[in-house]
Amino acid sequence: MIRPASHYRPGTHQRGEDTYRRILETAIQVFADEGYEGASTRLLAERADVNLPAIQYYFGSKEGLYRAAIAHIAKFVESRMAQTANRVFESLANDNLNQAELRALVCEMLDGFLDLVSCRDIPASAGLMIARAEIEDATALDLLQQTVMRLVFKPCMAALARLLDRPVEDEQIKIRALAIFGQALVFKNHGTKTGACPALGWHDLDTVRLETIRGVLRQQTEAILHAAIGSVL
Repeated sequence: MIRPASHYRPGTHQRGEDTYRRILETAIQVFADEGYEGASTRLLAERADVNLPAIQYYFGSKEGLYRAAIAHIAKFVESRMAQTANRVFESLANDNLNQAELRALVCEMLDGFLDLVSCRDIPASAGLMIARAEIEDATALDLLQQTVMRLVFKPCMAALARLLDRPVEDEQIKIRALAIFGQALVFKNHGTKTGACPALGWHDLDTVRLETIRGVLRQQTEAILHAAIGSVL
């Protein structure tokens, strides 16, 4: 992220950090509501209760603010998934894991991914901003995609490769990982009319409903993995 210029006075450091964060968090909501084109710098400044030069001072431009907002969301992903990813990789250092343990690692990654796409512990506005960015095909999403690949897909592919006795870069491993995580994607953007909630007659995903989804996805994933193991024997 772009930080305030070097001439910024130490005596006002805290106030500057507060302003920086307020602009950033406001921008995520505005970009979620209006999209990149619809979010003018004037609107961004008004919603954040700052003057127009403040955006240039802290972020350089609207594009700089947009990229900083994406990077901020990537930090949410990092904070949510890093511990799980590290735990999976540490477990895979054990060469004696059995099939049940390897399947459990895949399901653990799926659990974390479901939390991400359902915006559990992540502001709903962040999920909506990403949904808009995907429609707009924003190149700023590259950083977020790299973060998800590193902390979600790579650990899952490593566990699948061990389970199915294939190289981790094998095309079949990549396809299976994408297919497994694709089950969770239908539950993203649950605050919109196009999400899964309206089809289920739900207004939102509470803890009980999310646990029901988690249980179903785990059952389906276990079935997928059992079939995959059978196909390579």
